Amino acid sequence: MVTTGRPRERRLIEFTDRQGRPVRFRPAATGAGLGLDLGAQVPVVHLPEQPESARAFTRRHRLSRIVGLLTGGVLFLGAAVPATLTR
Repeated sequence: MVTTGRPRERRLIEFTDRQGRPVRFRPAATGAGLGLDLGAQVPVVHLPEQPESARAFTRRHRLSRIVGLLTGGVLFLGAAVPATLTR
């Protein structure tokens, strides 16, 4: 569940692990359009032994990481190819 509400602050997600202990974390991906409204239910994934490794498991959060890596790769290749061809 999303539990904090200032618009420019990263949201805080809270869940309970298998032992019933509360775990809180802030998602790595932030920004407009990621769908973390106050009080919303958010799917979370983590390793069973490491609830502190939790991640928000929404489609938008997964795609934001992929799009970021793809954009970085294209920019790198865009700079590397001309530098190599001008040698």
